[in-house]
Amino acid sequence: MEMKQISESTIKITIRLEDLEEHGMEMADFLVPQEKTEEFFYTILDELEMPESFLDSGMLSFRVTPKPDKLDVFVTKSKVDKNLNFEDLADLPDMEELSQMSPDEFLKTLEKNIFEKSQEDIEAVKLLEKTEANEMDATEEERETERYIYYILRFADLKHVIAFTKTIDYPVDTSELYKMENHYYLTILVDIENKPTLYPAWLLAAMREHAEDTDTTRALLQEHGHLLIVTDAVKHLQKVQC
Repeated sequence: MEMKQISESTIKITIRLEDLEEHGMEMADFLVPQEKTEEFFYTILDELEMPESFLDSGMLSFRVTPKPDKLDVFVTKSKVDKNLNFEDLADLPDMEELSQMSPDEFLKTLEKNIFEKSQEDIEAVKLLEKTEANEMDATEEERETERYIYYILRFADLKHVIAFTKTIDYPVDTSELYKMENHYYLTILVDIENKPTLYPAWLLAAMREHAEDTDTTRALLQEHGHLLIVTDAVKHLQKVQC
């Protein structure tokens, strides 16, 4: 389990699936509020080293956000302490007005005051969730980038390009053919997911036996070169007889 303090009155606890299992809990237990889940929350609060500001706090609220492999629990303490010290509630009506309220009116007034005082923490939680969502998106993009690798090869003429494509006996996701200045360039995109670590290096070595590796980037080819075959260049050129 991990704990992160978001603000003075809100902390976030990340609970892994294995942590739930150790406590005899499962995701389904959190779909409907029940005494079992409340007991679990207070148990993990006892296990973690809580900030001093939470040790003697009064009312706590728990907000649960399920994730595929974990559970995020946002714990917020009320800015009203457990003894309901009204001197700390400057926004409440004065005591004379409070004394004239019915119990229902008093509770509604108190609830409204607590809600207003918790807005800062609600916004903090929303900001954290947004940040984490952006981080997850960025991580997915990085994983997607790491899944593929681009090779760019240079050839003196088209005949050598065609000859090279006939040596390819490994899967190619897509490929393009460019001409820039007096050379031809073949871009090859390969899916390396679930491949051995040395697979990209092995491919490059195999390619270098029949082609020239180059530092020219795809962006440079797109800007200054002429795109001759938009997609599946390898497949098209393999069909050419020369």
